[in-house]
Amino acid sequence: MSNPSEILNGGQQPVKKKKKWQHFFLIVLLFGFLLMLFGEILGVIVSRVLESKVPMSDAVYFLVENYLPFIGIDFAVLLYCALAEKDLFRGFGHISRGGDRGNTMRLLLIGAALGVGTNGICILLAWLHGDISFYFDGVDPLYLLLALAVVLIQSGAEELLTRGYMMGALRERYGVWPAVILNSLFFGALHLGNPGATTLAIVDIVLFGVAMSAAMYYLDSLWLCITAHTLWNYTQNILFGLPNSGLVSQGSLLHLESASDSVFYNTGFGVEGTIIAVIIECLLTLGIVLCGLRRKREREGL
Repeated sequence: MSNPSEILNGGQQPVKKKKKWQHFFLIVLLFGFLLMLFGEILGVIVSRVLESKVPMSDAVYFLVENYLPFIGIDFAVLLYCALAEKDLFRGFGHISRGGDRGNTMRLLLIGAALGVGTNGICILLAWLHGDISFYFDGVDPLYLLLALAVVLIQSGAEELLTRGYMMGALRERYGVWPAVILNSLFFGALHLGNPGATTLAIVDIVLFGVAMSAAMYYLDSLWLCITAHTLWNYTQNILFGLPNSGLVSQGSLLHLESASDSVFYNTGFGVEGTIIAVIIECLLTLGIVLCGLRRKREREGL
């Protein structure tokens, strides 16, 4: 029978923690904030230069203004980790050639399916309940591709910062569950200033962070986390024209015709601000944990 520490550690043998000073939780939180701040400043500069040089429609301007600036955070996190957290940095892009863990194409696609599926369920329930209705006003395939690229930049930045750097650094010093909790709370705090944010919406975002942290731990796939996050945001904001953390796209595939508040939909924050989304995040986390434990037992021949 496994001992309690092995169960809490996903069935793995206890790993000796590296007591690096830069992995002390206040230092990690400070560095996380500084990387975010420096990255945002850099990203805003890039966006402003692009806006001044390239004519663009209102829809493209929305993408450049709200999604593209996260490219600075991508750069800041990757640069810092390449210089100071080489073990974490190597894991970001390491491609696993087989198995059921790591950065594999299979887990990347599973992440995409989870993002579309979980957000799609929330939208479907709100639509079936009569809380939202849509209309279609044409499609621009090039815009949809551009939107996917910049949403990937934004979602990738948040995952690199929280699940890539912060969870990895904290886990080495404190173990998995303190790392899961701290990076998820930081992830939720990033959204406190978003338009229409409510307590329930922040709880949902924190729980999404917990789900992605569980995926990062049990499946060891940052790619899965990034694609799940990207396709969640892309589905609600670009495909269905719903608020993404309170922000409404001007160039979505479908457009919101009417909306009303209920347990399935929040007019200020979209499906993310509902108890249904909270329940789905809890179920997603549970599913990831159970799947991870089952696969661990199979590998150990239990």
